[in-house]
Amino acid sequence: MSSSAPASDTGFLYAAVTLLIWSSFVVVSRLGAESTLTAFDISALRIATAALVLSPWWLPRLLRPALRQLRWYQSLSFAMLAGIFYPLLAYLGFESAPASHGAVLISGMLPFFTSVLAFFLLGERPGRTRVLGLVLILSGVLTLLFSQHAPAASSASTLSGDLCLLGASAVWSLFTVLLKVWRVRAFDVTLGVSAFSALIYLPVFLLFLPSQLAQASYAEIGLQAFFQGFVVVCVAMWTYARAVELLGSVRVVIMMSGVPVVGVLLAIPVLGEALSAGSALGTVLVFLGALLGAMNKPEAAATPVGKSST
Repeated sequence: MSSSAPASDTGFLYAAVTLLIWSSFVVVSRLGAESTLTAFDISALRIATAALVLSPWWLPRLLRPALRQLRWYQSLSFAMLAGIFYPLLAYLGFESAPASHGAVLISGMLPFFTSVLAFFLLGERPGRTRVLGLVLILSGVLTLLFSQHAPAASSASTLSGDLCLLGASAVWSLFTVLLKVWRVRAFDVTLGVSAFSALIYLPVFLLFLPSQLAQASYAEIGLQAFFQGFVVVCVAMWTYARAVELLGSVRVVIMMSGVPVVGVLLAIPVLGEALSAGSALGTVLVFLGALLGAMNKPEAAATPVGKSST
């Protein structure tokens, strides 16, 4: 019933890969927001690329119901949350908020949203060590947020961007907890998200949403399509779901709180964003909280690894 040491080590490896990709996500997404492309364009590139790459696996399942591993409402829920609403909210947020805000608000706030949802949906109660880690993370998030907001506290556009980023964090937290509630396998989730997102979002995008694809350069399109569609969806979504399978939802999300540290540090050389004393203190607090939470024992109600609900 409990995770073996090799399984736990593998889970940490999947989480580390996800951490690196997520940290790069905030930088690449901010670059996309500063390019010709709109948030709707980047979402379309993400969804279309992932669907194309994974089509040899999801098309047979779409055509032959007997091959499907997820129920229709599971695929639909995952697609709406992780495939459509999460990237849209994130990209819209990056249009007016800096990458450092994204690193803080999306990943930094995940433990709190996820802990609340896990309490109501899974009955998970955080232990003392996890509570201490969450307190440190909250302190770091607030320090980072206030230090970054100080120069532009009156900016309504920045505030709206931050609200979108917080929404993205809440949406991803719900996706994370549902992974554990339904006990689904990582690859099945990735296929379901890719297929349903493409079938729902792409027709709406082509018919109704504003686009600047025709004016964008091939370099802009290629970067966002490859990174957002292949690296983030095809690779990171699978490694993230696998980490949740092996380590538990709240534990993995707390580890992902290290993203603000790496994301803010990446934004300095790539985007030229400054790291103030307050930002530095916040990154240290978030890192310590994430490390403390990751060292905590797995949830007592952990479920068998790799089990599907079907």
